[in-house]
Amino acid sequence: MKKWNKQLNINQLDETLDGFAWAREVRLPSTGWIKTIRTALGMSSRILGERLGLSQPRIAQLEKGEAEGSITLNTLANAAEGLGCRVVYVLIPHDKSLAALREQRALKKASEINRYTEGHMALEAQETSDEFKKQSIQLLADELLRTWPRDFWDD
Repeated sequence: MKKWNKQLNINQLDETLDGFAWAREVRLPSTGWIKTIRTALGMSSRILGERLGLSQPRIAQLEKGEAEGSITLNTLANAAEGLGCRVVYVLIPHDKSLAALREQRALKKASEINRYTEGHMALEAQETSDEFKKQSIQLLADELLRTWPRDFWDD
């Protein structure tokens, strides 16, 4: 895939994910969504079990599994259907956007490369100024963002 095409994909995906920015603030209920919604609806675990073709103890296991984070998406989706809901699954960057994640990574990688180079320069008594280092890091980061090297995410 061409580099500009990748950037276009990130921009389009960031635009889509912007619609979910509010979800960063959503906190999962400590008992999980299944139990929280079921009890809010006044539905017993027996009734939910009947709707799903499962036993009441199995519903308790599902609720416990969700609260512990071990439930599968398929199981969660089935339980949601039994509650008259649906699962919406999305990965949201912690900070800002996917483009911002790439920029942070490029700056980190550029800083590491620059630190290595500056180390050798210092050994030869050719250390550069802080302003030059800052400019060099930014130029290198811009180049990394433009070229998308294969080792971009390698540590």
